[in-house]
Amino acid sequence: MLKVYKSLALGELQEEARFKSNTLIVLTDPDSEKIKQVASQFKLPEKFFTDSLDPQEHPRLERDSNGLLIVLNIPVTDPNAGKENEAPYITLPFGIIHSENNLFLVTKKSHQPLIDQFLNGQFGLFETHMKTRMTILLFKAVAKSYDDHLGFVKDETRVLQQKLRQSYQNRELFSLINQNKSLLQFSVSLSALTILYRQVINGYAVKIYPEEKGLLSDILVDIEQSAEVAEMSRESLSNLMDAYAAIVHNNLNTVLKTLTALAIILIIPSMIGSIFSMNVALPSEEDPISTVVVASIMVLVSVVLLFFFYCKKYIRFD
Repeated sequence: MLKVYKSLALGELQEEARFKSNTLIVLTDPDSEKIKQVASQFKLPEKFFTDSLDPQEHPRLERDSNGLLIVLNIPVTDPNAGKENEAPYITLPFGIIHSENNLFLVTKKSHQPLIDQFLNGQFGLFETHMKTRMTILLFKAVAKSYDDHLGFVKDETRVLQQKLRQSYQNRELFSLINQNKSLLQFSVSLSALTILYRQVINGYAVKIYPEEKGLLSDILVDIEQSAEVAEMSRESLSNLMDAYAAIVHNNLNTVLKTLTALAIILIIPSMIGSIFSMNVALPSEEDPISTVVVASIMVLVSVVLLFFFYCKKYIRFD
């Protein structure tokens, strides 16, 4: 899908039917034919467009004689979220391409909510001839997106913690592992974005005007803070999983000790009962009181063993 936008006199965006100078061109999941057509018309490398759609791409800058490519990573909900071993959130590349007179956004369908917010002016007002301004506002949108998704991970982790306190099921532990995968992707992408934003703020590849440098500095601070939060959350989640694994292991040991103690308590009286129930002659077996004596011995042995294991804390009644 391809859309062309141009600013009106009052700053509003109007969708155009064809390419014009000083327009914003948004390509969403373009196929190879569309990429070839646009790249040829604006004399841009096809690689700029294909790299923007490559899931393995990391934030970076690349300059060509006819244009500039800025690749960002944006957090999105994983379409496979909920499946085993799948992270709930992943990062996908997002391309910003500067040509001589136009700005191109090469996106995936999952980026559409962020693009809509950008076009609606939620991150700041702009006109389509202001390529640097639009680029910086997109930087701001990315920073806000990471902040929101880190909050989502925090809330979901809190819910999983509550479930783990009650069940200690493998499902919840695997969910924590998947959350950690999301945080790892966030951390890697945010570190790369920090480097990229510093390059831009230092004037590498993009000319930054003084009034925009302050805004970009604030965005860089937000990205650095998000990177720290992601790394701290990842370490905290790793420690949390280790703690729950230790708790589960300790609970298993407690159950095994209890079962072992109960088995011993029941086995010894059973042995005594088995001896006196054998079909062989035993002393005083015809005396009616012998049954009471044997039963009393069995009860006494059981009580003594129960008391012994209770003192050893193998069995607890609280």
